[in-house]
This record gives sequence, structure tokens and C-alpha cells, in this order.
Amino acid sequence: MKPLLSSPADSFAPIREAASSAVRNLGLTCAPWQASPEHWQRVLVAVEARARMRGFGLPAGWRDELAVQMGRDEPALAAVQLQSCSDT
Repeated sequence: MKPLLSSPADSFAPIREAASSAVRNLGLTCAPWQASPEHWQRVLVAVEARARMRGFGLPAGWRDELAVQMGRDEPALAAVQLQSCSDT
């Protein structure tokens, strides 16, 4: 299921872009909403590092909001999705 994204001019766009870049940079071959819970955690860490490096703060609850905006069914998905998308 592909998520519906809001306007690219919205304030959450840089966070979504950081997550998409992290997925690519980690060498994952799947879409962000298909990443295993372990890989998703690595994506979140990369987003935090990018935000710190660029000097902007992340809003409260950004992890949950990012999961929703990227099409992840957290936390239910984390409990059932065990196989890594890069293993295929």
C-alpha cells in the first residue's frame, strides 16, 4: 500500500526525504513501509543524525508521524514483519 502524501511544501517533507534517503543509503531494496523493524530503527537513527547535522530539531512524536506518513502500520507491523527486505 502506497501512502498518500500531503503537499510537498509541508513542514514534514524534509523528514520524509531524510527517511527515503536513509533507506537508499543503507542499501535497502524495498520501500520504507516494507523495511523490517530492525532496518526501520536504523532509518530513524539516520534521520536523527541528519537533523542534528543540519541543525534542525525534530518535533515531538516525529517517529510515529513519520511511520504514518511513510505508510507503516506501526506498531502492529513491527510485531509480524520479521524478514528483512534486503534478504530477497
